Amino acid sequence: MTATTTSTAAGGRSAAVLLFVSLLLGLGVAFAAAATIVSVNGPGDSSAVSEGPGAPIPANELLGYGG
Repeated sequence: MTATTTSTAAGGRSAAVLLFVSLLLGLGVAFAAAATIVSVNGPGDSSAVSEGPGAPIPANELLGYGG
């Protein structure tokens, strides 16, 4: 009985460690993917500062309706 209790406790501990490592790796990959997407699709700060905001475009020109 003692051997069974010890192996069950060790199995539970190893499962908890595996869960923690999996969650940690998953969060790391998720943050890395989000950072990559933001850096690829986001405008550069230098171009945003030098060009400034653009002039407002009327909705019918932007969306192509009401012609």
